[in-house]
Amino acid sequence: MPSAPVDTRLPGIDPRQCGTSRWSALCAEGRWSQFASIVVRVKTTGFSAEYVLEQAGNGELHATYREEAKGSSRGGEILLLGTDGIAYRTRDPLPPPDAIIDYMLSSALMMSKLVAVLLDQGALVGPSEVTATLPIKAGSTTQYLRTDAPRIAALYGPPWTMTGTLHPAGDRKLDYALRLVFRPVDGKGAATPGGSEAIALEGSVSFTERRPAFPESFDLVGWKFMKVETPLPAVRTLGEARRSLGL
Repeated sequence: MPSAPVDTRLPGIDPRQCGTSRWSALCAEGRWSQFASIVVRVKTTGFSAEYVLEQAGNGELHATYREEAKGSSRGGEILLLGTDGIAYRTRDPLPPPDAIIDYMLSSALMMSKLVAVLLDQGALVGPSEVTATLPIKAGSTTQYLRTDAPRIAALYGPPWTMTGTLHPAGDRKLDYALRLVFRPVDGKGAATPGGSEAIALEGSVSFTERRPAFPESFDLVGWKFMKVETPLPAVRTLGEARRSLGL
Protein backbone atom coordinates (compact mmCIF):
# COMPACT_ATOMS: atom_id res chain seq x y z
CA MET A 1 0.00 0.00 0.00
CA PRO A 2 1.28 3.53 -0.70
CA SER A 3 2.64 5.51 2.20
CA ALA A 4 0.38 8.31 3.37
CA PRO A 5 2.10 11.73 3.44
CA VAL A 6 1.58 13.88 6.51
CA ASP A 7 0.90 17.03 4.47
CA THR A 8 0.96 17.37 0.70
CA ARG A 9 0.35 21.11 0.45
CA LEU A 10 2.88 23.37 -1.27
CA PRO A 11 2.79 27.09 -2.16
CA GLY A 12 1.22 27.76 -5.56
CA ILE A 13 -0.02 25.03 -7.86
CA ASP A 14 0.35 21.63 -6.21
CA PRO A 15 -0.50 18.66 -8.49
CA ARG A 16 -1.11 16.48 -5.45
CA GLN A 17 -4.22 18.40 -4.37
CA CYS A 18 -7.72 17.73 -5.68
CA GLY A 19 -9.01 20.31 -8.11
CA THR A 20 -10.46 21.02 -11.53
CA SER A 21 -7.35 22.04 -13.44
CA ARG A 22 -5.32 19.71 -15.62
CA TRP A 23 -2.55 19.95 -13.04
CA SER A 24 -4.73 18.77 -10.15
CA ALA A 25 -4.85 15.30 -8.63
CA LEU A 26 -7.72 13.06 -9.64
CA CYS A 27 -10.07 12.46 -6.70
CA ALA A 28 -13.37 10.68 -6.02
CA GLU A 29 -16.13 13.20 -6.69
CA GLY A 30 -19.56 13.21 -8.27
CA ARG A 31 -21.85 10.35 -9.24
CA TRP A 32 -19.51 7.38 -8.78
CA SER A 33 -18.83 8.38 -5.18
CA GLN A 34 -22.54 8.58 -4.29
CA PHE A 35 -22.99 4.86 -3.69
CA ALA A 36 -25.27 3.36 -1.06
CA SER A 37 -22.87 0.51 -0.29
CA ILE A 38 -19.59 -0.89 -1.56
CA VAL A 39 -17.48 -4.03 -1.16
CA VAL A 40 -13.77 -3.70 -1.91
CA ARG A 41 -11.39 -6.67 -1.96
CA VAL A 42 -7.75 -5.64 -2.27
CA LYS A 43 -4.67 -7.66 -3.17
CA THR A 44 -1.12 -6.41 -3.56
CA THR A 45 2.31 -7.74 -2.67
CA GLY A 46 2.22 -8.96 0.93
CA PHE A 47 -1.21 -7.50 1.65
CA SER A 48 -4.86 -8.43 1.20
CA ALA A 49 -8.04 -6.94 2.62
CA GLU A 50 -11.79 -6.70 2.38
CA TYR A 51 -13.75 -3.56 3.23
CA VAL A 52 -17.54 -3.17 3.32
CA LEU A 53 -19.21 0.22 3.73
CA GLU A 54 -22.85 1.24 3.82
CA GLN A 55 -24.12 4.81 4.06
CA ALA A 56 -27.60 5.67 5.35
CA GLY A 57 -29.62 8.69 4.31
CA ASN A 58 -29.34 10.26 7.77
CA GLY A 59 -25.53 10.33 7.58
CA GLU A 60 -24.86 7.19 9.62
CA LEU A 61 -22.07 4.98 8.33
CA HIS A 62 -21.42 1.28 8.97
CA ALA A 63 -18.11 -0.33 7.98
CA THR A 64 -16.26 -3.61 8.44
CA TYR A 65 -12.62 -4.31 7.64
CA ARG A 66 -10.42 -7.42 7.42
CA GLU A 67 -6.71 -7.12 6.59
CA GLU A 68 -3.81 -9.57 6.27
CA ALA A 69 -0.20 -8.38 5.97
CA LYS A 70 3.10 -10.19 6.52
CA GLY A 71 1.62 -12.86 8.78
CA SER A 72 -0.42 -10.44 10.90
CA SER A 73 -4.09 -9.60 10.68
CA ARG A 74 -6.55 -7.06 11.95
CA GLY A 75 -10.28 -6.60 11.64
CA GLY A 76 -13.31 -5.01 13.16
CA GLU A 77 -16.62 -3.23 12.72
CA ILE A 78 -17.56 0.38 13.35
CA LEU A 79 -20.76 2.43 13.26
CA LEU A 80 -20.88 6.22 13.24
CA LEU A 81 -24.15 7.75 14.43
CA GLY A 82 -25.26 11.34 14.86
CA THR A 83 -22.44 13.87 14.84
CA ASP A 84 -20.41 12.39 17.68
CA GLY A 85 -21.49 8.80 18.41
CA ILE A 86 -19.20 5.83 17.78
CA ALA A 87 -19.94 2.14 18.34
CA TYR A 88 -17.28 -0.44 17.51
CA ARG A 89 -15.97 -3.91 18.16
CA THR A 90 -12.56 -5.42 17.44
CA ARG A 91 -9.96 -7.73 18.95
CA ASP A 92 -7.17 -5.41 17.84
CA PRO A 93 -5.19 -3.39 20.38
CA LEU A 94 -6.45 0.11 19.73
CA PRO A 95 -4.73 3.52 19.75
CA PRO A 96 -5.87 6.31 22.10
CA PRO A 97 -9.59 7.17 21.87
CA ASP A 98 -9.02 10.23 19.66
CA ALA A 99 -7.50 8.00 16.95
CA ILE A 100 -9.95 5.06 16.98
CA ILE A 101 -12.00 6.31 14.01
CA ASP A 102 -8.82 6.87 11.99
CA TYR A 103 -7.50 3.41 12.83
CA MET A 104 -10.72 1.56 12.05
CA LEU A 105 -12.19 3.56 9.19
CA SER A 106 -9.52 5.42 7.19
CA SER A 107 -8.38 2.50 5.03
CA ALA A 108 -11.96 1.53 4.16
CA LEU A 109 -12.81 5.10 3.18
CA MET A 110 -9.70 5.56 1.07
CA MET A 111 -10.08 2.23 -0.74
CA SER A 112 -13.72 3.01 -1.57
CA LYS A 113 -12.64 6.39 -2.95
CA LEU A 114 -9.91 4.75 -5.02
CA VAL A 115 -12.48 2.44 -6.61
CA ALA A 116 -14.85 5.38 -7.20
CA VAL A 117 -12.28 7.55 -8.98
CA LEU A 118 -11.04 4.64 -11.10
CA LEU A 119 -14.56 3.69 -12.17
CA ASP A 120 -15.31 7.32 -12.99
CA GLN A 121 -12.14 7.73 -15.05
CA GLY A 122 -12.53 4.36 -16.76
CA ALA A 123 -16.25 4.23 -17.52
CA LEU A 124 -16.74 7.87 -18.60
CA VAL A 125 -20.48 7.35 -18.10
CA GLY A 126 -22.71 7.28 -15.03
CA PRO A 127 -23.48 4.07 -13.10
CA SER A 128 -27.01 3.87 -14.53
CA GLU A 129 -25.61 3.88 -18.06
CA VAL A 130 -23.68 0.63 -17.58
CA THR A 131 -26.19 -1.89 -18.94
CA ALA A 132 -23.83 -4.63 -20.19
CA THR A 133 -20.32 -5.86 -19.41
CA LEU A 134 -18.04 -2.89 -20.02
CA PRO A 135 -14.25 -3.14 -20.45
CA ILE A 136 -12.69 -0.01 -18.93
CA LYS A 137 -9.27 1.58 -18.83
CA ALA A 138 -7.71 4.83 -17.70
CA GLY A 139 -4.30 6.31 -17.02
CA SER A 140 -2.20 9.43 -16.71
CA THR A 141 1.44 10.31 -17.16
CA THR A 142 1.17 13.53 -15.12
CA GLN A 143 -1.69 13.43 -12.61
CA TYR A 144 -1.68 11.78 -9.21
CA LEU A 145 -4.57 9.77 -7.84
CA ARG A 146 -5.48 11.01 -4.37
CA THR A 147 -7.74 9.42 -1.78
CA ASP A 148 -8.35 10.76 1.69
CA ALA A 149 -10.00 10.27 5.04
CA PRO A 150 -10.57 13.03 7.60
CA ARG A 151 -6.96 13.06 8.88
CA ILE A 152 -4.91 11.14 6.32
CA ALA A 153 -4.36 10.93 2.57
CA ALA A 154 -2.82 8.42 0.18
CA LEU A 155 -1.28 9.18 -3.21
CA TYR A 156 -0.70 6.99 -6.27
CA GLY A 157 1.97 8.51 -8.48
CA PRO A 158 2.06 8.90 -12.25
CA PRO A 159 2.51 7.36 -14.65
CA TRP A 160 -0.36 5.05 -13.66
CA THR A 161 -2.63 2.77 -15.67
CA MET A 162 -5.84 0.93 -14.83
CA THR A 163 -7.60 -1.81 -16.75
CA GLY A 164 -10.71 -3.74 -15.75
CA THR A 165 -14.34 -4.59 -16.30
CA LEU A 166 -17.72 -3.45 -15.01
CA HIS A 167 -20.69 -5.81 -15.01
CA PRO A 168 -24.35 -5.15 -14.07
CA ALA A 169 -25.44 -7.39 -11.19
CA GLY A 170 -29.11 -6.38 -10.90
CA ASP A 171 -30.98 -3.86 -8.75
CA ARG A 172 -28.64 -0.93 -9.58
CA LYS A 173 -25.62 -2.94 -8.44
CA LEU A 174 -22.37 -3.31 -10.41
CA ASP A 175 -19.57 -5.85 -10.05
CA TYR A 176 -16.07 -4.67 -10.90
CA ALA A 177 -12.55 -6.09 -11.29
CA LEU A 178 -9.68 -3.64 -11.68
CA ARG A 179 -5.89 -3.67 -11.83
CA LEU A 180 -3.99 -0.48 -11.03
CA VAL A 181 -0.27 -0.04 -11.75
CA PHE A 182 1.30 3.12 -10.31
CA ARG A 183 4.50 4.68 -9.00
CA PRO A 184 4.71 4.70 -5.19
CA VAL A 185 5.27 7.99 -3.38
CA ASP A 186 7.64 8.84 -0.56
CA GLY A 187 6.74 10.25 2.84
CA LYS A 188 6.63 13.79 1.43
CA GLY A 189 4.23 12.85 -1.35
CA ALA A 190 6.75 12.81 -4.22
CA ALA A 191 6.61 9.97 -6.75
CA THR A 192 9.70 7.80 -6.38
CA PRO A 193 11.90 7.37 -9.47
CA GLY A 194 11.74 4.04 -11.31
CA GLY A 195 9.78 0.95 -10.40
CA SER A 196 6.06 0.45 -10.00
CA GLU A 197 3.53 -1.30 -7.80
CA ALA A 198 0.24 -2.98 -8.66
CA ILE A 199 -3.05 -3.36 -6.80
CA ALA A 200 -5.92 -5.68 -7.74
CA LEU A 201 -9.36 -4.42 -6.70
CA GLU A 202 -12.60 -6.33 -7.05
CA GLY A 203 -16.03 -6.31 -5.51
CA SER A 204 -19.40 -4.66 -5.99
CA VAL A 205 -20.92 -1.22 -5.66
CA SER A 206 -24.62 -0.44 -5.21
CA PHE A 207 -26.42 2.71 -6.28
CA THR A 208 -29.84 1.82 -4.89
CA GLU A 209 -31.57 4.52 -2.86
CA ARG A 210 -29.93 4.73 0.55
CA ARG A 211 -32.15 3.51 3.37
CA PRO A 212 -33.18 6.46 5.54
CA ALA A 213 -31.48 5.04 8.66
CA PHE A 214 -30.11 1.79 10.02
CA PRO A 215 -32.76 -0.15 11.99
CA GLU A 216 -33.38 0.56 15.66
CA SER A 217 -32.90 -3.18 16.28
CA PHE A 218 -29.29 -3.15 14.97
CA ASP A 219 -27.48 -5.46 17.43
CA LEU A 220 -24.75 -3.74 19.48
CA VAL A 221 -24.33 -6.40 22.18
CA GLY A 222 -20.63 -6.66 23.01
CA TRP A 223 -19.72 -3.41 21.26
CA LYS A 224 -17.88 -0.44 22.79
CA PHE A 225 -19.80 2.82 22.73
CA MET A 226 -18.43 6.37 22.90
CA LYS A 227 -19.45 9.99 22.48
CA VAL A 228 -16.47 11.62 20.79
CA GLU A 229 -13.63 10.30 23.03
CA THR A 230 -15.71 9.60 26.15
CA PRO A 231 -16.75 5.98 26.85
CA LEU A 232 -20.48 5.52 27.51
CA PRO A 233 -22.34 2.63 29.18
CA ALA A 234 -22.86 -0.37 26.93
CA VAL A 235 -26.10 -0.58 24.94
CA ARG A 236 -27.86 -3.52 23.33
CA THR A 237 -29.28 -1.92 20.20
CA LEU A 238 -28.80 1.06 17.93
CA GLY A 239 -32.11 2.45 19.20
CA GLU A 240 -30.72 2.51 22.76
CA ALA A 241 -27.54 4.15 21.47
CA ARG A 242 -29.49 6.91 19.72
CA ARG A 243 -31.55 7.59 22.84
CA SER A 244 -28.38 7.70 24.94
CA LEU A 245 -27.02 10.39 22.59
CA GLY A 246 -30.34 12.28 22.57
CA LEU A 247 -30.97 11.57 18.88
